[in-house]
Amino acid sequence: MNYPAKIVLFGEYGIILGSMALAIPYPRLSGGFRFPENSTTPHLKTQSESNIEIIKLLSFFKKDLNKFQFLDLQGLDHDANKGMYFDSSIPVGSGLGSSGALTAALYDRYALPENQTDYQAIKLKLSLIESYFHGLSSGIDPLVSLLKKPVLIGSNTSFITMVALSLFSKIYTLFLINTHSMGKTDLLVSSFLKRYKQPDFKKIINQEYIPLINSTIEAIQNADFGHFDQLMINYSLFQFTYFKEMIPLEMRTSFDHGIKSSDFTLKLCGSGGGGFILGFARDRSRAESYFNLNHLDYIIV
Repeated sequence: MNYPAKIVLFGEYGIILGSMALAIPYPRLSGGFRFPENSTTPHLKTQSESNIEIIKLLSFFKKDLNKFQFLDLQGLDHDANKGMYFDSSIPVGSGLGSSGALTAALYDRYALPENQTDYQAIKLKLSLIESYFHGLSSGIDPLVSLLKKPVLIGSNTSFITMVALSLFSKIYTLFLINTHSMGKTDLLVSSFLKRYKQPDFKKIINQEYIPLINSTIEAIQNADFGHFDQLMINYSLFQFTYFKEMIPLEMRTSFDHGIKSSDFTLKLCGSGGGGFILGFARDRSRAESYFNLNHLDYIIV
């Protein structure tokens, strides 16, 4: 079984502080567990490296057995010793949830039986697993990968539900722009949380960014797309102003152009720092004209 990549439409960074979040699966990229053929050990370098990473992950679980008692660690140990590896097409550091897909696969294969509709409990356990990769995880990436459906998380995780975005997708074209560089989620999240301890920055996040995230998602829920357009400009401008170090240098001119022209709007895809940038446009042709003229490597979601 394969587990898809994810795209956080809105809520990056804010979700770890209690904002709403909206994310969708991206099944063009995915990953799943495999076993080497005709051998007890992986025969390709990438397979071997993945198997070693799984063994390290198992050691991480064993260091706190009480925390991870919901996992069948004996079964994982057995499979890891047989050379099991994670075969994934999701680029690491891309902002598309490579660790989330692996986390979802681990949970789905090794979690002990429980209530499969208690998304809050599942999300918490997924966040514990993914903490191995990032130090702190909201759990939304692996939850989307596990459920394979768009997921909406309420403010302070007051509710988790699967949503339909058919009307939104009829009006807007979504783009993934490849920066051809790798982001480092753990370092970026740590840096953000360190900045959040500063009173001025904390005030800006709490009074401006989190309400902006929530309002943007609510505009989609209410199909208020006129309001959504203005909120998207504000969203992009906020990130361009306060998250500039998370925007690759070569993308900053395009961020600025989108804000000023309204031909499209850009935002971080995940934690940023590299990987992909996410774009929104009502007029696909105008956005593509700019991307092509400026030699941006993009795909349509």
